[in-house]
Amino acid sequence: MTSSCLRVEFWTSTEYLAFMSGLMRELQKDGVDAVQLFHVSYSDYRIPRSSFSRLWLRIRMYGVYPLVLAWHCLFLRRPTVLIVCTNTFYAPLVASLTALGRRHRVIHLVYDLYPDVLVNAGSLKDNSIGAGILDWVTRLTFRRSSNNVFLGERLLTHAQNRFGNIPNVAIIPVGADGAAFSAHPPAIRNPAEPVKILYCGNMGRMHDVQTLCELFKDEIWQPAGRMQFQFHANGVGFKTLQNQSTAFNARAEVGLHFGSVLTDVEWVNKMIEADVALVTMIPGAETVVMPSKTYSALVAGQAILAVCMPDSDLAALIKKHNCGWVVTPGDAPGLKRALNEICSNPDLLLERRKNAFKAGQRCYDVKAVSRKWKLLLNGETPQS
Repeated sequence: MTSSCLRVEFWTSTEYLAFMSGLMRELQKDGVDAVQLFHVSYSDYRIPRSSFSRLWLRIRMYGVYPLVLAWHCLFLRRPTVLIVCTNTFYAPLVASLTALGRRHRVIHLVYDLYPDVLVNAGSLKDNSIGAGILDWVTRLTFRRSSNNVFLGERLLTHAQNRFGNIPNVAIIPVGADGAAFSAHPPAIRNPAEPVKILYCGNMGRMHDVQTLCELFKDEIWQPAGRMQFQFHANGVGFKTLQNQSTAFNARAEVGLHFGSVLTDVEWVNKMIEADVALVTMIPGAETVVMPSKTYSALVAGQAILAVCMPDSDLAALIKKHNCGWVVTPGDAPGLKRALNEICSNPDLLLERRKNAFKAGQRCYDVKAVSRKWKLLLNGETPQS
């Protein structure tokens, strides 16, 4: 049965905008009856919260949402493919246990690998009872799912080393919706303007902050040119970074701006204006996550300045497309060298921005990603 004959539902506890909306649009263009289903809207998820409302949000995500998903699956009548991501972590297993009958398929979309992501973030102790339960849930989910989709080669390799043989695997990147950026390819910068370096999105426990803090505390380093850091973020690392930035912010060569999460229109404008995207990952994160903000930066024509382990999918992507710089976490001198090169060599920066734009629009735009999903929906294995 071809994908155009099926109902395809992407399930997640919280709404994804941007790339997911674009992916639904492209699949629908190809005749696939595709829809995103969620329990918590993006606006509800992002609003400031009291302690009680944060607790209620967690109840909705980890309690109410799985029940809604289970109820939906139990009463499915039309043949359906349910693509259920690991937000919430046990939702794919819930779907596989309740979507009864051979007419339905459940695809396990591994955005985060549990329990490893919690262990690496310091939220859960390895070999604890909680880690053992999550380990069992993940193993059972791998076995029961029709397909297990990973975001990168190294993430898949780690999972196979960790859990053994995983059946019916495929690799499909998150990707990004490049429609808003396709008419804005990278151009020669105005030399009178500082290089704009943008961090946009969550700054949580899996993101390296300490290397940036070491940079921002340095009162001796003389930058090779003018630069402007813009942080539009949230998460536990955000305030830490702000508190460490005082001395660095006083320099004439450097501008620092810390802002809140952007609206859709503001985000598009900031992405077009930025020269470089800053992406960070703590050591160990390379085995469990691939930052989705990378793909948005690529389609917008930003070179990538990545603070991550050299053996990560993120570093491999940058090397493959020659679209940025990789700095090992903790290597503040290496970060300074990369920034010096970015600011002092405009031709090199423009080349890597052009490489990023080309790779993003050709390989990681939702048009390319939707083709991989269609292959999988039709029973084929997409090439990574």
